[in-house]
Amino acid sequence: MSKCISPLRPVTCRCVLIATVVILGTFAAHSHAAEPTAEIAPVEGWSTFFGGDQVKLHYRLQTPDTMKGRLAWSHSAQRRPIARGERAVTVDETKPTEVEIPLQLPEVRDGVVFDTDLTVQLLDSRGEVVAEHQRVVRLFPRDPFSDRHEWLEELKIVLYDPPGQTADVFDDAEVPYKTARSLSNLEETSEGIVVIGEGVSLADHANLPEVMTKVAASGVPVFCLAPADGRLAFPGSEAEQPTAASVSLRRGDVITELDKRLDAEAWPPDGELTVTGLEMTSFRGRVLLSVAESPQLWPWFEVTYPDGGRMIVCGFGIIRCWQAGPTPRYLLASVLEQLSESRSRLPDGTLEQ
Repeated sequence: MSKCISPLRPVTCRCVLIATVVILGTFAAHSHAAEPTAEIAPVEGWSTFFGGDQVKLHYRLQTPDTMKGRLAWSHSAQRRPIARGERAVTVDETKPTEVEIPLQLPEVRDGVVFDTDLTVQLLDSRGEVVAEHQRVVRLFPRDPFSDRHEWLEELKIVLYDPPGQTADVFDDAEVPYKTARSLSNLEETSEGIVVIGEGVSLADHANLPEVMTKVAASGVPVFCLAPADGRLAFPGSEAEQPTAASVSLRRGDVITELDKRLDAEAWPPDGELTVTGLEMTSFRGRVLLSVAESPQLWPWFEVTYPDGGRMIVCGFGIIRCWQAGPTPRYLLASVLEQLSESRSRLPDGTLEQ
């Protein structure tokens, strides 16, 4: 008697074999991906520096096994070497090792922002590269207003600054301004750009938010630098408030929108961008924005008005970090440019001729 052989049996075996190979291949791939590797990570979260400065950058090294080797770095511009260096390192497998790299940055001309490249490599005892990190080191001149002081004069900045630190910075940077010595004096402003000094207390000057709103609604831009405390009414929460055309709350992304060359995640010396932020609260049926010290809150509040006016409350530490790096200075310049442009717009959005 002849045997009947099912045609399904070889197919089944083949499927089992293919499935086994796929599973083993997947397992091998996951096993390979899970293998620990050496890593280099920068400690500082910023990439902008003043040209001509001598800086110290820090890197965190991590290896799967304790190793002795060398850390080598190469600083270049447009593929031309600026400096090279290396140092012996011992990396402990049980914890990250932090290493310092000194750099003498080249000078840059006024008005020129220059990108350079820094490559850092971790080499083992045989001289083989086990980890590498590349980053842009962006160099700025110290004066963000080089050859623009006539433009600054035309802005007609009116500064209300009870704490006094903003006036000191403006004087040092040769930013011209007229001082508003009282709220009634500030309320009479009919032209220019109003700047409220960093660190002013909205609690101690309770009428200041109302004056800021009134001036901005009249068509004069208002820029309030990191208030210390207090609160202001959210647009539309009070019947007597001027009607707003738009309202926005932003985080660090607004910095990149204003100038993509600037650091939007961390500033020296401590990595914090914000001095204060705003949080939405309510009080007796009113929607308020309360000032508090927390990097998790909204550091940027912006209102525009139908007549072309604009009010910005900025929690970034522009004055606090003025000497620490370029971003605060160039952020201020970008904001003034934007406010100057909005001041020149007609109600229909077109620019004045």
